[in-house]
This record gives sequence, structure tokens and C-alpha cells, in this order.
Amino acid sequence: MKHLKSILFLSALCLLMMGLKTNETNLSKGIQPGNLAPEINRYGICLKGDKFTVLQFWAAYDANSRMLNAQMHNVIARMGTDDLRLVSVSMDEDEAVFEGIVKAEHLNPTTQFNDSRGKESEIFKAYRLKSGFSNWLIDPKGVIIAKNVNPKQISGYIGR
Repeated sequence: MKHLKSILFLSALCLLMMGLKTNETNLSKGIQPGNLAPEINRYGICLKGDKFTVLQFWAAYDANSRMLNAQMHNVIARMGTDDLRLVSVSMDEDEAVFEGIVKAEHLNPTTQFNDSRGKESEIFKAYRLKSGFSNWLIDPKGVIIAKNVNPKQISGYIGR
């Protein structure tokens, strides 16, 4: 009987320990709030770090996404905060078109990236952009906080 209690106690302890997990191990990769954002393995972009990230997708041929990209760029620049950054990815297949827009709209070239594979790119597929360009607000741990935020909503999400 004494051994049975010890075995039951150890079994319960093992089950308890196996059930304890960190929040990050419970997260799955995906594109909805609460998921770990799919990594972008090009351009040296890491979505985890010490800052919130607005991950913005756009293309020259999509007027709404292009306008939102410029607005997001301007709002984040005006906020002047060190704990928020913009990572903006164009899906334009023509590099010259992308470079022309960045220059014409006075966008910071260090926040603008172009995936010239367009609709064939892994990024396009991972973020399911075929249904339209979107943006994601990602916390420093790489977890998606919100999808399709507008510039006015940013400060509400990051506490500014």
C-alpha cells in the first residue's frame, strides 16, 4: 500500500509536469491573431525581436494596398517610437516599378522589400494573399496581434 501511494503520487506529478507548457509551445503557425506569424526567410527579416512589427503587403497594381502602405509608412514615421517598425513587402514582379514607387512616394527603402516572384512567391502563399493584400501587427515574440489594421488603430494595440 505504501508503494502504491508513492507510485500514484509520482504518476500524478509526471502528468502534471507533462501538462505544463509555455504559451509559445502551444502556439501554431498561421495567419490569424494568436498564431505565430510565418517567418519571412528572405531579406534578413526576422519577425521576432524587441519591437512590434507591422507586416504590410502591397503591389503597384493594387491601388488600395499601395495607398495603405504609404499611409502606414507615414504614420509609423510620425509616431517616432523605437518599439514599432514597418516591414513592407511588395509583390511586384518588375523591380523597376517597385523602385520607382518607393522613390516617388518617398518611402524609406530600408523598410521596403520586393519579392519579384509575385504570386509564385513562398511569402504570397504562406500569407494567403490570393484573396487580397493584407497587413498584420506582430508582437516582439512573433505572435500575430491583429490583422488588417489601419494606421489609426496601431497606437491602441501597442499602448501608445
